[in-house]
Amino acid sequence: MTRNVHTDITGYTDSNWVGNALDRCSTTGYCMLVGGNLVSWKSIKQQVVTRSSAKAEYRTMASASCELIWGKNLLADLGFVSHTPMILFCDN
Repeated sequence: MTRNVHTDITGYTDSNWVGNALDRCSTTGYCMLVGGNLVSWKSIKQQVVTRSSAKAEYRTMASASCELIWGKNLLADLGFVSHTPMILFCDN
């Protein structure tokens, strides 16, 4: 952890389509950084079988967006208000 002047909230997402050959489920992965420091991450198998890689990526971005909003609200409750927009990066 490093001390930074900014409290920018950034997210990175990735998923692999049909990563498991047995049940054909994709894997979701994302992380959230505040001020350049990793504060949250998740990697989990998706509950449904998606028909395309785009839909698997969309599901991952939706999950990551919820996490980013939760993190921004938690920081606001703690008194660390970020006035810059959150950024979400995806590999597609």
